[in-house]
This record gives sequence, C-alpha cells and structure tokens, in this order.
Amino acid sequence: MVRQLKCPLAYAGGMARKPKNFQWLGFTDEQIELLDFVDFIGNNGWARNSQTEEVMPSLLKDCANAELSIGRITEAMKSIGYTRDSLHMLSRWESKRTTGKFGK
Repeated sequence: MVRQLKCPLAYAGGMARKPKNFQWLGFTDEQIELLDFVDFIGNNGWARNSQTEEVMPSLLKDCANAELSIGRITEAMKSIGYTRDSLHMLSRWESKRTTGKFGK
C-alpha cells in the first residue's frame, strides 16, 4: 500500500534532510514515494513517539513489500545527510517491524 501524503513535503525547522529538487536515482516510482515518506517521518530523526509508533512498522513493511530493504533505505537516508544516530533509530524501527520489539 502506498501512502498518500496529506501535506506538502515542507519541513518545519529544517530537521529533514532531503534537499529541494533532489531526485532519488535507481528506485522505482513506488520506492521513491516510500523513501519520500520515510524522509518526511524522519524530520525528528525517527524518534520514538506516538506518530512513529503508529506509522513506522507499517511503513517499513510497505517498503519491504516494494523490495526496498532497510539497507537501501539507510543508504538513501545517509546520502541526504541523516546522522549516524538517526540511522540507528531507523534500524531500531526495522527491529520493531520484524520482531515486535524496539531494538537497542
């Protein structure tokens, strides 16, 4: 299932990293939409809160179903400037999706 964004990709406070006019290369249209949404949710470094608790496991499942591995997601987010700590949080969400437990 591809998510429909209800707001433009405008990032309050400059927290999200994707530059304006940036294009994901080497991804399908579905994967690009999913990467954009991962980036949108990452505006707080994927911190654990009620929004991410609700969205991240199903979003990462959608990514897996679209043949978008956590490794490719992490590399894509790293390429636009997410920090090591933020990328670690992304991996923790993948643990939550696959094991039901938030990783360490």
